[in-house]
Amino acid sequence: MIREDLFYFVGEKISRLFPKMGRQLKTARMDDNPKEYLGNCVYKSLRAGVPAPLSLSLVGFILDESSFIIIGLMALPLVTSMSFLTFAKLPSIKTKRRTRKLEKNLPYALRDVLIQIQSGIPLYEAFKSATEGYGATSDEFESIIRDVDSGRSMSQAIEDSIVRNPSKQYRRAMWQLATSIKSGTEISDTLKSIVDSIIKDQELKIEKYGKSLNPYILVYLLVAVVGPSLGITGMVVVSSFTGLSIGIQIYTIVTGIVLLAQVFFLNLVKSSRPAVKT
Repeated sequence: MIREDLFYFVGEKISRLFPKMGRQLKTARMDDNPKEYLGNCVYKSLRAGVPAPLSLSLVGFILDESSFIIIGLMALPLVTSMSFLTFAKLPSIKTKRRTRKLEKNLPYALRDVLIQIQSGIPLYEAFKSATEGYGATSDEFESIIRDVDSGRSMSQAIEDSIVRNPSKQYRRAMWQLATSIKSGTEISDTLKSIVDSIIKDQELKIEKYGKSLNPYILVYLLVAVVGPSLGITGMVVVSSFTGLSIGIQIYTIVTGIVLLAQVFFLNLVKSSRPAVKT
């Protein structure tokens, strides 16, 4: 179709601006061609960003309100570009979410495998028993078991799992395990070392996260509490001397800024929280 060919052409032209898109799509488990995906992002951004600003400009033209027309025309490229960047960042966002889910249960799943190996159970059966109860980690272990069942060796299946996963913590742990299998060293010792290392790393992340909350709280108080209060008080004092009136528009704008600041800081704190099971 003409539309598909046009947006594929556009996606092909802008794909050089996103050299990591192919890797991000793969780690996000999205079976899309990078050029087709970027072309689809352009199409979606036009659908999301064009109607509302044009409608606002049209309303301004009908009501003869030049401010509406100007706002609509200014919002058109802004909303469209922001929509495109949002769609283009979606694979990266999905990758980060998947990484957090994978790392959240990784030490507990590996500890389960370790306990079973120490009990004399083969590595394959230990991995198979950990394919349930550990979220995204269990899903990945299940993929390893499927690869082994299809004829690959355990080390090859683990190496394939390393390639398709974005988590550095997972890749490091599985690489040590694959190396241990190839070299014939004691797997239980390797797993114990891996689990201890991951737990220690998570403890350090929790400690770092706790320390990072102090400046966040300070900035939050200044932006969302102290700033608006002092700002409104200052405007009231100034208006009493100058005779300028403070309309409902000012209070609406301030309220909107405060709400946006609340949402921003909540997302900031949530996104910076380490992926640790509680």
